[in-house]
Amino acid sequence: MKKTLLILTALFSLTGCGTIVQLVDPTEKYDAYAGTAYDWRQAQKWGLPILDLPLSFFLDTVLLPYVWSQE
Repeated sequence: MKKTLLILTALFSLTGCGTIVQLVDPTEKYDAYAGTAYDWRQAQKWGLPILDLPLSFFLDTVLLPYVWSQE
């Protein structure tokens, strides 16, 4: 039961990852910390994405070399 709950929680968290959402959005260029900014805007509207903010911040930091290579 605990394992299933943990897996479902992880899947629920990853489906709303702001970094992933911004990376696959073809209408906008991906900028530094775009996922974190997206999560912050969603948190102001809905409150729940604030749980994803640390994960998006970490992933945006890992993707900084990608952003710098695109400029």
